[in-house]
Amino acid sequence: MTRFLIGNFRWLLAGFLMTMGSAFGQTYFVSLSNSALIERFGFSHGSLGLVYALATTSSALILLEFGKIVDRVRARTAAMITVAGLSLACLVMAGVQGPVMLFAAYLLLRLFGQGMMGHVAMTATGRWFEARRGMAVSIVSLGHAAGIAIVPAAAVALIALTGDRLAWTLSAAALALGLGPVLWGLLAKDRMPEGQATDLTETESTRPAPAKQSWRRREVLRAPVFWVLILCAVNPAAMMTALFFHQLHLTDVKGWSAGLFAATFTAFALARIVASLFAGGLIDRFSARAMMAVYQLPMAAGLALLWPVDAVWVIPVAMVLIGLTAGTDSALAGTLMPELFGLRYLGEVRALTFAAIVLASALSPLVTGYLIDAGIAFPVQLAGMAAISVSASIILLALRGRLNAIAMDVYSRTPGSSPS
Repeated sequence: MTRFLIGNFRWLLAGFLMTMGSAFGQTYFVSLSNSALIERFGFSHGSLGLVYALATTSSALILLEFGKIVDRVRARTAAMITVAGLSLACLVMAGVQGPVMLFAAYLLLRLFGQGMMGHVAMTATGRWFEARRGMAVSIVSLGHAAGIAIVPAAAVALIALTGDRLAWTLSAAALALGLGPVLWGLLAKDRMPEGQATDLTETESTRPAPAKQSWRRREVLRAPVFWVLILCAVNPAAMMTALFFHQLHLTDVKGWSAGLFAATFTAFALARIVASLFAGGLIDRFSARAMMAVYQLPMAAGLALLWPVDAVWVIPVAMVLIGLTAGTDSALAGTLMPELFGLRYLGEVRALTFAAIVLASALSPLVTGYLIDAGIAFPVQLAGMAAISVSASIILLALRGRLNAIAMDVYSRTPGSSPS
């Protein structure tokens, strides 16, 4: 493990910093301005959710094509474009004057923050590593946990001290003057392709690699099992986005402190770290496919607990349970698609799956926001989300045999055929 970390330090750190930097476009950070926006512009929960949903949906559509850039340029170039776009997004958010400008800010934040930051990091890592891909992706995805642990609590304090506009301006400066130059240095040297780099042990590096065929996006889209898989796999993003977007509303309903809820993101992050590392080892040993049927169950338990319990102890318990699913999901995000569809066109395939995740995260705040406006209590909605998560687990269990067949077919199929 130590040899692996030392030999691949610059690439693992670059991926870690990018996933951490995605925090500036994630719902748990963006939503901390909700109260100020509602007060400033008179939005309802539903109308604010609508703007957010439209912007996030638009970012998902753009990501379908823009995400292909990671197949066409160096990782450093893609990273610089992404950091510049996210810095601009923070500046636009700092100067929002109305709904149209808010839409633009949300669009840029979701495209370059939630979308491209993670997409570039995970696609590059998935392509760079094979024998230790699960571990590499787990380490890189720890940046998400670090962002969750640090950013929300720091942002709450900063907003209280300076206001939300200056907080967004300082965020832009941190990205442009801090993260950008660091990534430029770390990614100055490209990592060698699979089978030739230091992620392999001596035995693995001398083992002949089986010939693999990679799926194009159009081939993946013709596979019915892909659509069922995606509908289930986007569920954690949808559920967590809804919870985090309406976190201030939930604290109001439950009578909890917003600061206390934000503080429990640290517990969420720690659980995510543990789960991500543990899942990475299991994926390297058993495959990502083997993890799919069970990883959403802790989240289901956490969401279910938030429905009937008003005592404050439930917050860290629920956040830990949800964090276990989030950590495993992070590990799966960078490993499942390479297992199933190969490496050559990984950027365009992952852009498709990432766009689906972004779209799901767009719809969930919108739907839950309008349900809140319609009088359906958000805690009751959380119980429904738990039931959906259990159902997704059952469907993924039923798909396991088909996913195994597709993964094996990657090594033997002829180009031009499609998975079933």
